[in-house]
Amino acid sequence: MTDTLALVESPAQLLNVLEWAHVHPGEAASLTIAVLQPTDPRSRAQVRRLCAFASRAKMVWRRYEVRAGYLGRAHDLVRLGRAVAAADRLVIGDLFSRTIQLLLPRSKAREVVVVDDGTATTELVGLLTEGAQLTRWHQGDLKPSAKGGAVHKWLARPELARATFFTCMPVTAPPGTEVRPNEYAWSRETFGPVRVRPGADLAGSSLVETGVVDQDRYIDAIGWIARSRAVRRYLAHRRESPGKLELIAGATGMEIVHPELPLELTALTEPIGQCVLTFASTVAYTLPIVLAGSPVRVELCELDDAWITPDTAERSVDFLRRISALAVARHGLTSIPPQRRGRARVAP
Repeated sequence: MTDTLALVESPAQLLNVLEWAHVHPGEAASLTIAVLQPTDPRSRAQVRRLCAFASRAKMVWRRYEVRAGYLGRAHDLVRLGRAVAAADRLVIGDLFSRTIQLLLPRSKAREVVVVDDGTATTELVGLLTEGAQLTRWHQGDLKPSAKGGAVHKWLARPELARATFFTCMPVTAPPGTEVRPNEYAWSRETFGPVRVRPGADLAGSSLVETGVVDQDRYIDAIGWIARSRAVRRYLAHRRESPGKLELIAGATGMEIVHPELPLELTALTEPIGQCVLTFASTVAYTLPIVLAGSPVRVELCELDDAWITPDTAERSVDFLRRISALAVARHGLTSIPPQRRGRARVAP
């Protein structure tokens, strides 16, 4: 039996490993999930809840504190390196991760599966296809580099028999790889039915925390959306700062909700608004799949160039525009234009 090791660093990645294992029980028969613990408390709490679901499904998982103090980090990286070296199949949640990239040279895996890490999958597939360096979409424009970095070379190893992307995103497989669809079958079969509550919910965004959107402009936009669309609840992103959330509550009167699970599962385990509004984000792709057949509508709030911070790279803006357009086209979402006022963005 092939030893399979999954490497995950976030609740979304862990959820998508559970989805992959559900759809591919034969390949997942010897699965061990290595949880590279995140640092922020809300991410850790969601990971803990998902690990409990993994246990119920009789899956083996282990925690690794790879972001702890120096000694703890070194110890767990050694443990993790041994597990990576022993695995015949790797299931990876984030190829952009420096920790993952540090571990890959230890691997002799003959198969690799890359599960979704949100909309970043679209950027990952594009960069792998082009042979460009792997730089996250919000970390600035790409710098010139020799074609084929460490990840490209690892994926091009002659002993690698198969590379697969397990994704809900509309992507074309890079040369030498294949795409398998993630239809959130485990979530839909395990939870539900959807319970609808009156009014609209707004899915929060971490675009301010990543430095892409100006906080004052974001809060102003949130207020306008809340008033114009009768939004009752703000479903906070796990990485949003407490200070920002306090300002949103004070400015809008919305109830701030901290979901205990990724929003895909929250929508199936807790009452959800009859309309869910979101900015450019992963849930614009996942919620239409999870909520298919229910009366809940998912609508996309467009971003205004005037909200973008002056230091944001054009590549980042292009990425947000692209994932917004793809979500609307793929799922037929209603697109809500921003309130038109304020200066246009001045390109850096």
